[in-house]
Amino acid sequence: MPSTNEINARKTAEKADAFMKPSLTRWKPDYDRAVDLYAEAARLYRASGDYAAATIVEEKSAEASLLLTNYWDAGKTFERACESAVKKIPMDGAAVLALAERAAEAYASANRVQVGAEAMSRASRLVEDSDLFTSTALLRRSLEIFEEDEKDLYAGEHHRRLCAQLTRTGEYADAAEACLKYAESCSRAGQSNSLAKAYLSAIVALLYSGDGIGAQSTYADVCEIPDFEKSEERETAYKLLNAYRDADVEAIKSTVAQSSCLRFLDVAFTRLAAKLPNVAHDVARVSAEMGGQGKAGDTTDEDVDDDLC
Repeated sequence: MPSTNEINARKTAEKADAFMKPSLTRWKPDYDRAVDLYAEAARLYRASGDYAAATIVEEKSAEASLLLTNYWDAGKTFERACESAVKKIPMDGAAVLALAERAAEAYASANRVQVGAEAMSRASRLVEDSDLFTSTALLRRSLEIFEEDEKDLYAGEHHRRLCAQLTRTGEYADAAEACLKYAESCSRAGQSNSLAKAYLSAIVALLYSGDGIGAQSTYADVCEIPDFEKSEERETAYKLLNAYRDADVEAIKSTVAQSSCLRFLDVAFTRLAAKLPNVAHDVARVSAEMGGQGKAGDTTDEDVDDDLC
C-alpha cells in the first residue's frame, strides 16, 4: 500500500504537470508554479524512498527552469536529479551520466562552465564505489570541460583522481596516458612540480605493468621538456629504466628505496613504485624487450642515455 508521502507526492506532481500547459482558466503555462510543485513532489518521493520517481520529477523541474531561462537553478536541479538517480536500485549508470551532462550544459548556459565541470566530478565521486566505469566516464568528461574552458589551473585534483582511479581497476596503460594528459594540463597552467610528478607517475605505471618499451618510449618523448629535464623526477625515471635495461632487480629496489620523489607522488603511484619490480613480470624479459641483454651488467649508463633521450 502506498505511503502517505507517496500519495501526496503523486498528487503534487500531477498538479505540477497541469501547470506546464494552458488550461480553460489559464491562457499560458505557469512554469514558476510548476517548478515549486515539482520540487515539493521530489522532496516527498525522497522521503518515501522512491528515488526513481524523485529523479523523474526533479528532471521535470529542471526542464521547467530551462523554459524560464533560469539556467543556474536548472543546473542545481539536474544535479539533485543525478543524486537521486544514484540512489535508485538498480542504478542506471547511463542515466546518471546523462543527468550530470545536462547539469553541466545548464551551468554553461549560465556562463558558469567551471561549475559544470565540477558537477561532473561530483557525480563521479557519488558512483566511484559502485560503478567505476561510469565514474571514470564522468571524470573524463569533467576534464574535457576544464580543458575546453581553459581552466587547467583548477583541474589538478580531478586529473589526479582519474589517474588513481585507473590504477584501482588495473588499467595501467590508461593510467599512464591520463598522467601524460595531466602533465600537459600542468604545462598550460605553469605547474612545473606537478608536471614532473605526473611524468614520473606515468613511467612508474608502465613499468609496474611490465611495459618497459612503453616506459622507455614515454621517457624519450618527455625527457627534454624543460620543467622535467633538470628535475629529480627525471633522474629517478632514468635510474629506474637503466636498472630495468640491466635486468638488475637490486638496482630497481635500491632506486625505489633511495628516491625521495617517489615517496611524494600521489598515493596510488607511491604504492606501485614500492612494489617494483612487479613479480608478475619477468625482469629479464622486460630488459630484452627494452634492448638490454636480459641480465645484469650488460649495458652501461652511456648506452642507456643515448637510447632513451
